[in-house]
Amino acid sequence: MRQYETAELCLQGSAPKGSEAVVDLTAVFGKDGKTWNVKGFYTGNGQYKVRFLPEECGTYTYKITGSVLQAPVFGTFEAESADSLHHGPVRADGTALFYADGTRFTGFGTTVYAMLHQSDALMAETFETLSESPFNKVRLCVFPKHYNYNHNNPRFYAFQRTGQAKDLTFEVPEGSEAAFSITAKDGENWDVHHPVAAFWDAFEEGLRKLQELGIEADLILFHPYDRWGFSAMKQEDNLVYLDYLLRRFSAFPNVWWSLANEYDLCPEISLRDWEEIEAFVAEHDPFHHLLSNHNCLCPWDWSRKDTTHVSWQSKQFRRVSELMQKYGKPVLFDECRYEGNLPESWGNISGKRMVQSFWRVMSQGGHCTHGETFFPGSKEAEANTATGESEVVWWARGGKLHGESPARIAFMRGIFDSLPGPLEPSADGLAAAMSMPDETFKKMEAAMPASFRVFGESMLAMGKRERELFAMTEPEYGGHAGDLAFLRYLDTECCARTELRLPENHRYRVDLIDTWNMTRETVLTGVSGKVNVPCYGREYCAVLALKEE
Repeated sequence: MRQYETAELCLQGSAPKGSEAVVDLTAVFGKDGKTWNVKGFYTGNGQYKVRFLPEECGTYTYKITGSVLQAPVFGTFEAESADSLHHGPVRADGTALFYADGTRFTGFGTTVYAMLHQSDALMAETFETLSESPFNKVRLCVFPKHYNYNHNNPRFYAFQRTGQAKDLTFEVPEGSEAAFSITAKDGENWDVHHPVAAFWDAFEEGLRKLQELGIEADLILFHPYDRWGFSAMKQEDNLVYLDYLLRRFSAFPNVWWSLANEYDLCPEISLRDWEEIEAFVAEHDPFHHLLSNHNCLCPWDWSRKDTTHVSWQSKQFRRVSELMQKYGKPVLFDECRYEGNLPESWGNISGKRMVQSFWRVMSQGGHCTHGETFFPGSKEAEANTATGESEVVWWARGGKLHGESPARIAFMRGIFDSLPGPLEPSADGLAAAMSMPDETFKKMEAAMPASFRVFGESMLAMGKRERELFAMTEPEYGGHAGDLAFLRYLDTECCARTELRLPENHRYRVDLIDTWNMTRETVLTGVSGKVNVPCYGREYCAVLALKEE
């Protein structure tokens, strides 16, 4: 057993009486005076499992008790030092993300909502595609999804069905192409106290494959796009489901908890319910994985103590700095439209727009998530899969990638992975000045040289709201890693040169990056202070200054 790898203990006991989800089985793990309380779960045929995630190397003790056992079980195990492939769970440290071993994590995500509810052949194709992609995080749903380009029933269901156990086809109602929660009252048909082992075993296999690929699984626990009734279960059943899921999944090092995809579109779950769900997940996860909630229109309150990071559906890329300052947490743009050619407005931006979104967000120290939505049967997607499946769209079901953005995102990831530390937004530039509070802006305006005073007075007269709107149109995006690195994304500027202001007491090498044509060249060395950087005079370029040894 190694550090950061899931430890699993198997035990025999009597079959549970009543609920097979909420069973009386608890383990206490200990090491050097620290203790962890972990609940076990039932797998059928009198077998139980307890899982633990050792984050330190050394000797652990355990004591397992419960009414399902004839007697308590005691033991020890040794956790050896982690190998180079395992870094532990990702956690927030201020506005940045790090693995448990201190390795920096920069989120290059993608979205495949129903990837683990597909045929074996299609899932195999998806994993192969991911293995060759730049993505290190995937947003995916625990429950199946009903929406455009995703009408198939899953292979398995999470729980036994009550009353109509044999009727599990769930035909698509006529006219429900884009409907959600279309069987709201059908939530009573699921018996959450009797999980279906085939579902949970298959889902775990998918989580392990993602772990082998070094990919974080951002698990979406609820969503409104549903014809089966999972989005309309009673709150007491929601908590039973979550209890069982946490017993089985929390010891996986690569899981995150996303309470929902578009939580504000779930009509059967109130805000009070969401707050209870958030608290329940945080309390019952002994390993404290990342937790947030994703919106459609109404943002979640990311200041809540159990919410570890901002997970936002938005195109307001300018606000990374504002959100970091307001919440003091990492900022993830988990949905900013998708590269594709669908008729729906959210699924038809160009590859250039997708790459632009990544650079806008991540040059300020945020994290970004990709998605691909090419129309089934179109030229771009006509070779989408070799599995015989029809109407396969990556964002919905997986398969293959065909867009222009993944290669550019891979190029980008190579640059960001080589940075000396996480980025935080730069505090200079016109856009930053325009976003200042009135009092701060007045002080800056008073310190301006006389020749610029009239310009400052005019900006002050605009009022804060107009300045903010003006700032959103300015193509200035940038960040820095202390005094070690300074990055500026030039976006749509087509300048022949641009100005950087670097510290006077260090020397820097300056690289010019064409983010679309994927080139990088050094244009200046040994520079400091105010420098003019020669540029290509075309869109989508960036300049990166790195401190020289």
